[in-house]
Amino acid sequence: MSKHLLIAAAVLALVQAAEARAQGGVQVFGIIDTYLDVSRGGEAKAERVQSGGISGSRLGFRASEDLGSGMKAVFLIESGINVDDGSLGQGGLTFGRQAWAGLSTRAGDLTFGRQYSPNFFTIVTYGLGGGLAWGNASNYFTDVSPLRVNNSVSYTSPTVKGFKARLLYGAGENTTQPGGHHIGDSSSGSLQYDNGRFSAGFAVQTRKTTTSNTERFFAGGASYQFDVAKVALLAQGRRDDVNLTENDALEIGVQIPVGPGFLLLDVGHTRHRNLQQADATALSVRYDYNLSKRTMLYAGAAHIRNQGQARFGINGNTGQALAMSPGADPRSVVAGMRHSF
Repeated sequence: MSKHLLIAAAVLALVQAAEARAQGGVQVFGIIDTYLDVSRGGEAKAERVQSGGISGSRLGFRASEDLGSGMKAVFLIESGINVDDGSLGQGGLTFGRQAWAGLSTRAGDLTFGRQYSPNFFTIVTYGLGGGLAWGNASNYFTDVSPLRVNNSVSYTSPTVKGFKARLLYGAGENTTQPGGHHIGDSSSGSLQYDNGRFSAGFAVQTRKTTTSNTERFFAGGASYQFDVAKVALLAQGRRDDVNLTENDALEIGVQIPVGPGFLLLDVGHTRHRNLQQADATALSVRYDYNLSKRTMLYAGAAHIRNQGQARFGINGNTGQALAMSPGADPRSVVAGMRHSF
């Protein structure tokens, strides 16, 4: 039996088990997000059906068991799906989006596995309309590779007087390089404060890439819900020990209720600290039209102005950007649909 057939059989068995045990707390959930993308930039152009404009398409299973005294056993496994061709996302990993288990208590949640870093939660909280979605400058400019951490231990505190803290440590488990057993280690922490219409948060993450280099990522943001719109600011930075890739980025988003949906206006700028003429500015507009609580249509247009050495493209959450030559300015128009279950 082929690998893909084995995976399909395993997923089917999990679905059947979840249905049989639905009253025991197992839940099947998912998102199907697909969109038509028309992109241009320099000499490059494409018309494509893509998967994951606003949200990555997925199939997942989660459950909790009440252990008494305010304690629960919890788990979640989540597989990314490319709707355009039916393949698995995240490089073909069976449960590449998330896979973790742990305990939920009154003192907080402690979980183990492949998990999102606290830095991720800060980015998606203050990047309006998805944070890492088509229409967000942070999505075009952010290196997302550190945001899922394998072999990790995570703690999330309860909310106390508006404050919530998150901590995570991931072991690189590098046993092949002498003196380099910490290569691949990652740690992250965040603090978020919510008070009525106002929210603010900050996160930091480190990742050791070699025996002599550690990357550091920073994200901070704030938002306020006015009567007529929600406005948010998100700032990010990246540093390392060898001055290899250092940059700063700033994004401002406005989300305006219009009819049964929201209009997103987004502008962002990134500055490369090590390379001249490698900055870029992105402008995006997107409208999300809610057909129901679970089904949404969306459409938008975006443009990036790249300096001579920059080659940023316009991508969805998992949908790919059109490859740009240095200095080319991409333009994109999309129309899509997202359904959750």
